[in-house]
Amino acid sequence: MPRLERVRRLAVLLLTAIFGLTFAVAAATPAQAASGYTITGVVTGLDAAGNPVPIADAYLYAEPVDWADNRNIYGEADATGRFTIDVGEPGEYTLWANCQTTACSDVYGDQYYDQANGHGDAKTIVVSTTTPVTANMRMPRWATVKGKVTDTAGVAIPGITIESAPSAGGSVISTTSDASGNYTLSKVMPGKVNITAREGWDQHTWTAEYWNGTAQSTPTYPSPAPILPAGPTVTTANFQLAQTSGFYGRAVDTAGAPIQGVGWTVYTYNATTGKWDTPQYGPLITDENGQFFWKTVAGGRYKVCFSDSYYGPEAPDRDVRYGSRCWDNAADSDSATIFTQPTTPLQRTLSVTLPTLGKSLTASEPWVDGASKVGSPLKVYPGAWGPTGVQLTYQWGWYDEANDWAFVPIAGATATTFTPTADLQGKYLAIRVTGTLAGYAPAQMSGGPYGTVGAGGVTLTSPLTITGSPVSGQVLTATHGTPANGAEIDYDSYEWRVDGVGAGYDKTLTLTPAMVGKTVAVRYYVRTTAGNDDTAFVATAGPVTAPLATLTAPTPTITGTAKVDSTLTAVPGTWGPAPVTLAYQWKRAGVAITGATASTYKLTGADAAKAITVTVTGTKSGYTTAAKTSVATAAVAAGTLTAPVPTISGSKTVGQTLTAVPGTWGPAPVTLAYQWYRSGVAITGATASTYALTATDQTKTMTVRVTGSKTGYTSVAKTSVATTAVLGALTAPTPTISGSRTVGATLTAVPGTWGPAPVTLAYQWYRSGVAITGATASTFALTTLDRGKTMTVRVTGTKSGYTSVAKTSTATTAVLLALTSGTPTITGTVKAGYTLTANPGTWGPAPVTLAYQWKRAGVAITGATASTYKLTGSETGKTITVTVTGTKTGYTSVAKSSAATAAVVAGTLTAPTPTISGTKTVGSTLTAVPGTWGPAPVTLAYQWYRSGVAITGATASTFALTTLDRGKTMTVRVTGTKTGYTSVAKTSAATTAIL
Repeated sequence: MPRLERVRRLAVLLLTAIFGLTFAVAAATPAQAASGYTITGVVTGLDAAGNPVPIADAYLYAEPVDWADNRNIYGEADATGRFTIDVGEPGEYTLWANCQTTACSDVYGDQYYDQANGHGDAKTIVVSTTTPVTANMRMPRWATVKGKVTDTAGVAIPGITIESAPSAGGSVISTTSDASGNYTLSKVMPGKVNITAREGWDQHTWTAEYWNGTAQSTPTYPSPAPILPAGPTVTTANFQLAQTSGFYGRAVDTAGAPIQGVGWTVYTYNATTGKWDTPQYGPLITDENGQFFWKTVAGGRYKVCFSDSYYGPEAPDRDVRYGSRCWDNAADSDSATIFTQPTTPLQRTLSVTLPTLGKSLTASEPWVDGASKVGSPLKVYPGAWGPTGVQLTYQWGWYDEANDWAFVPIAGATATTFTPTADLQGKYLAIRVTGTLAGYAPAQMSGGPYGTVGAGGVTLTSPLTITGSPVSGQVLTATHGTPANGAEIDYDSYEWRVDGVGAGYDKTLTLTPAMVGKTVAVRYYVRTTAGNDDTAFVATAGPVTAPLATLTAPTPTITGTAKVDSTLTAVPGTWGPAPVTLAYQWKRAGVAITGATASTYKLTGADAAKAITVTVTGTKSGYTTAAKTSVATAAVAAGTLTAPVPTISGSKTVGQTLTAVPGTWGPAPVTLAYQWYRSGVAITGATASTYALTATDQTKTMTVRVTGSKTGYTSVAKTSVATTAVLGALTAPTPTISGSRTVGATLTAVPGTWGPAPVTLAYQWYRSGVAITGATASTFALTTLDRGKTMTVRVTGTKSGYTSVAKTSTATTAVLLALTSGTPTITGTVKAGYTLTANPGTWGPAPVTLAYQWKRAGVAITGATASTYKLTGSETGKTITVTVTGTKTGYTSVAKSSAATAAVVAGTLTAPTPTISGTKTVGSTLTAVPGTWGPAPVTLAYQWYRSGVAITGATASTFALTTLDRGKTMTVRVTGTKTGYTSVAKTSAATTAIL
């Protein structure tokens, strides 16, 4: 049978089965309530004489034209064949009649209104008002077809299949010819029919023939189809079958053994185009004998090639794969030998030996997720490949329709994802997945998205996923959203695969033990009424695991007292088969308690007034995890706090701070609140853990009450023992010590002002922190015992009604011995410019380091720290002293100052007689040459004289001669001044007369 005819037959059978199931369901559905919208008519059929008669055994079904309206509406004919069907509401309907008894169905076939063969062909009945619509039904009377099958010589051929199929679709009736070549087809639907005689699918002896309505058959379908009359028997449907011409293509290995499951291709020469055509569609693989049969025509030219590249579900499970070869053992089709069919019928075998390539991989057809749309990402799911270690490579491309659909790879498109670009618009995309593994023959599988690349494509409101547990015996469901653009779905479908092998076409898949260890994939195909948007989506799950065994899991119990701070224990019972790993989760009022995962649980305040349960979860390899929860306890009772009696620390003195010492409350943490009392009366606002005593508290006793509270516990209050009466606070400054820290000197305690007066003060002196016996006076005479020690004094003040206070001074520096020192003297002339010398006197015990500081009128002179000092003008009129300081380790430093000198006398300047240089001529300039004055620096002033008369304004060191000076002599007087020195004036000798 040609491929197209085979597909059509399968479609007819499928539709017949679907409609039969639909109507069977409809017949079981209760009648609708009367609405007034009705279809009425009479059901008739032909009797044996060809006369119309009513059919009382008929069911009538009114079907809404809109498939979305799934109401089942039916009625039945009465004894006169009349029927009335209430359709319930206005609308468009088709009407279908069939028999409800065997006696009826043996004579008549089912029929749609107006002699149609199917729902899609039936004439529409419009019901718009309550006026009945008349639609009479004529059920066809079955026809009977008889004939004989012979060869062209008239010899009967037994075992030939004869089929009758309505040309518009419907039930297919078939039978086989007997030993005499005769056959009978019963219950054949009258009308246009296709009646065919052919041998079995695996037989290649006879050509198929088709009845043309006469006694002579034809080798092709007659057009139009012959019309079979209803009722009478046709006895002239005879068939003469011709012998089939063709060849067997056979693939064998190098040992000559046949190879099953090898793909084959037959190239047929097209004399019109001059090309070799490949009209067959796959998968076409060799049978168990390693061969296939190809029908030929006289004079036809053919090439036969084999390629062991098919890995589909029909492929046998072979250990090895073979290389490609063409007849007669050529490497490819270009070099293949041409087989030409003779004009006489001939069948022969064309054998081709295939070389072994390697072991066989397990390969899967790849699925592509996404729409064939510019800018829309695609993703390939390669399926299940094996064995472990197989390396997969990917190549995206497109099929060139103009070049015999050759695959054109897209440069760089070698990832598992690919996004179509604008240059691919209108092309059919594809993906080739190639698997390689050392020792194995490479395998290549192809797939691709639906349709050509365009602007369409469906986007789902939620992605495709597989829900359900991938466990044998469980049901997986393909879950997804609807088209995001709101478009109505025109068609959708599902396809399941397990490790690349087809497993079903429903929305759900029930997992079986054979699927354990394998990966499940589902592909959802959808097309909307928008058109040109065919899209496939892919999701995976697994691998599938075997169902687990069931644990023995008793309900746990709880022991222990349901009270805060008590510990509860989970008693899990006996789980099995042992060993079973148990985990615990305690719950408070049904809510899991964080961290409470041991077999015991200590109740906390948060549990008070709540019921407690424990869930025990058992796990064991190969078993289903089980969880069991205990019965709840009674509400947890409040806990009891540990509450010690508080104490009070701190001085009971006005101005001091008392501190409540609460002790250790438990279980921690406990929130503590405080209240202070003055002689039993609560002090307003005194609620801190400390309290500062005021004058109001003087003579009063103090207590503190501590109240502990904690969630889930009863609050407790505890009060301290009362303090003694609070005393007043003395004003007590820190004492200081005056006096030299030198052996033999007396130190004096300076207590400061204590109050309120009078305050009785007591003293105690300490030598390096150790009390000195008997040293209780305000003064203390240092002795050699104190040498190298520091001294402090503690002053204690007491007064009735007040707290005694003791204050200790800061420690002195270490006490030292006393140096012997003389009084320094000064020798030298007390005049500016002269040097004075300090004579320190005798210091001891030697050696003593001496330091000097000269002073001007009692003020230290910066830098004057040598034993001599040269007087400067700054000292004129001032007295000079020198202080000598002696230092020695272990001794107190001593400073002694000399008596002051007489006032320093002004110094005498060194003053030479100046001279005049320069030409003594009018217009020339004279220059005063003062000579060297000292001690430098000395400030010099000039005055020029003309013949002894001072020249007004001539006070520079130079003088320009004018005509007034002609004939006169010139002199210059230089006056030197310096602080602390007597000014001196010197006049030059007169020049000669000016010319």
